[in-house]
Amino acid sequence: MTNFPMILITIAILQFTVIPLFADLNRTHAANPHWPGHARFHVVTQVLTTSAMGALALFFLWSGRVERELGICIAMMLNVAALGGFFISAVSTRFYGGTVAAPGGLAATRIGKLDGNVINFGLSAILLIVGRLLSL
Repeated sequence: MTNFPMILITIAILQFTVIPLFADLNRTHAANPHWPGHARFHVVTQVLTTSAMGALALFFLWSGRVERELGICIAMMLNVAALGGFFISAVSTRFYGGTVAAPGGLAATRIGKLDGNVINFGLSAILLIVGRLLSL
C-alpha cells in the first residue's frame, strides 16, 4: 500500500487539529469580551481536546509503534469522535440556541448556504472516508 491514503487522512486530521487553534483561540471566540467566561472556557477546552485527539491520531497513524492497520483504525476512531461531535452539534443548534459560525469569525465565510466550519469539517470527513477506503 502506498502512503497516499495516509496522506489524505493526515490532511483531514490537520484540518480539525490545527485550523481551530487559529479560528477559535482569538478575539472572536476564546478572548471575546461579549461571551460569558464559562463559554470561553468551553471553547478553549474543546479546541485543546480535539487538537490533542488529532495529535494522538497522527501518532498512531505514523509512529510505527503499532501495526499499520491498527494505527489507521485508532486514528479513524479518534477522527470520528472529533468530527462527529462537530456534526452533531451543528445539526442540533436549534435545540440549544447555538450557531455554527460566530459573526466576524474566521469561519464566517460562506459559500452558498454553507459556512466555513461546515466546508472545512465536511472536506475533512470526505478526505477521511476516501483515505480509509483507499487503505483497505
